[in-house]
Amino acid sequence: MKNQESSDTIDTSSQLPPPKYTPELKMWFDLLYYLSVLAMVVGVGFILVVGLNIPAEISERHTDIEYLFNARVITNDVTATASEIMQVDGKLKLNNTSGQAAFFIANTDRILISGIFSLLALYNLRKLFANLAGQRIFDLENVAYVKKLGLIILVYSIVSPFITYLCGMAILAEIGEFHEQLQLSPYVSIPIEGILISGALLVLAQILEYAFQMKQEQSLTI
Repeated sequence: MKNQESSDTIDTSSQLPPPKYTPELKMWFDLLYYLSVLAMVVGVGFILVVGLNIPAEISERHTDIEYLFNARVITNDVTATASEIMQVDGKLKLNNTSGQAAFFIANTDRILISGIFSLLALYNLRKLFANLAGQRIFDLENVAYVKKLGLIILVYSIVSPFITYLCGMAILAEIGEFHEQLQLSPYVSIPIEGILISGALLVLAQILEYAFQMKQEQSLTI
């Protein structure tokens, strides 16, 4: 009798509506995914069109570089007590540089590498919410999607700081001293938030896997 009640509970739960706001979130994730694909295509076109038109002669280049740097603005008065006026860490736009390879390096990381990780994350979110909207809540596919999402965020959080630092070094090596009052160095960061979020998602994937196994065991109980 008890087993029959458990079976009835599972059958009833399978008829429940999808979680609240799931269809709306799926629609937004779909929209973001396709907009991201479009942005990547436009970004690649931008890199090729602008990058290939940068003059070969260094003196004729006026390239704008937008990337992550650590920056210190210093006074030009050598007699001043405090030489540092301001410190900035983050995205900076350097106008009229002499860079060519620096343009490709900055935009390849900013548009392509970051864009690929974003597309992978959005793809798994779309698949996950498609299952949830279709009332496939306790499904083994959902475990895989959540686990992949956690691994994508973890890999990006670990790899991205190294890529940013190396790209920053390469950019600065080409453009040299940009301004006498601006001291630039490669951007350094420790993405603790991304590592914690990825860890939480991997734990959630394990919980979903346990729930799937329990559902399978209960459905086999007669």
